[in-house]
Amino acid sequence: MQTLTLISITALACLASTQADAQEGAFSFAPAPRWDSADGEISIKLRGRLFYDWADVDWTSPNSAAPADQDEYRTARLGFEIEHGPVKLVMEYDFSSDDAKPNDVLLAIDLPEGGLRIGHFKTMNSLEEATSSRYMTFMERGMSTDLFGLDRRIGVAYSWAGNGFTASAGVFGGRMDDNFAFRESDGSSAVAARLTWSTIVDDTRWHVGGSWRSLDYDGGTRVRAYPQAHLANRFTAADYRTGAVPGTADSSDFFGLELAAIRGPFHLHSEVARMSIDGPAGDPSFTSGMVQAGWILSGEARPYKESGGTFSRLRPDSPVTDGGWGAFEIAVRHDLSDLSDANLGRIRATTLGANWYLHDHLRAMANYVTARMNATGFTETSDAIQFRLQADF
Repeated sequence: MQTLTLISITALACLASTQADAQEGAFSFAPAPRWDSADGEISIKLRGRLFYDWADVDWTSPNSAAPADQDEYRTARLGFEIEHGPVKLVMEYDFSSDDAKPNDVLLAIDLPEGGLRIGHFKTMNSLEEATSSRYMTFMERGMSTDLFGLDRRIGVAYSWAGNGFTASAGVFGGRMDDNFAFRESDGSSAVAARLTWSTIVDDTRWHVGGSWRSLDYDGGTRVRAYPQAHLANRFTAADYRTGAVPGTADSSDFFGLELAAIRGPFHLHSEVARMSIDGPAGDPSFTSGMVQAGWILSGEARPYKESGGTFSRLRPDSPVTDGGWGAFEIAVRHDLSDLSDANLGRIRATTLGANWYLHDHLRAMANYVTARMNATGFTETSDAIQFRLQADF
């Protein structure tokens, strides 16, 4: 908490020091503290999000005991943005654990054509991963993002958007170290790229896309995933770390395909991904896919950001702050992952979800997840009822 307080004071000090006097700019406080210069060239604002989760998990496994925790701060982020013309500095950290963990710590530069990012940010893979956790339909992303370790890394990337297309590519080193040290925590490296296209046909928004990542490991890796419930245990892992019996993972190649559609209050989203690992015996490959559908009962359409090829923030037509009831959504998703190359059979997970959007920046979520891994010689199952209160600014 001392670190959290320090960051808050520092960010507010930046706001105060930039304003030479009250005549040179203006403060605003909705939805977050923000200062804009009189000429509109400079803006400074705080940003953050808080997700509080509670879950009741029924876990069976011959390999691990039932999880003990029932609640957690899934995310507790705080940071700031400073924008000056075409240049934006973003610094955001997560304080939900004992160590402050970096999220987006980057410099973004708008170019005459496209844009450049330098710093710590996500590799460009998967519509599900590229969409902010603030705008996801369910409490957890599709299983492939966890199973195949899609993550943030220190790197440089270029992106472009136009005529319904987006294209991006980047070169990355390792993940950023904790506790505000801008250095790599390991010696891994990656190259990634993503291409998407979107159009509207007969009042239906269509999205198609694909992405690729080539990753060189430092010390190998494990292929494992939560059963779509973070307060449950992970299903038994395929271990390819240094010294593991099957051998050490030297590198991997990830390929993913995306398809989504939005028509009025209905939306569909499906992805399939495959990752091949080089190094262990047999050079195993794994496949994971999901399909989900949602219906916004109050009539709003799920927003889509064409310039990024991602889903965006849902804004209720009648928020509770205006005396309304907000927006309501129900959804279902099915995940299927094939880990037979590691003798771990298949993982199946079905999620039922309900969301209440009280207003633009406040949401309540409920998920029921039933998941099962059928492996050679053993079975693990997880049934979870979970809830989330989410606020962001």
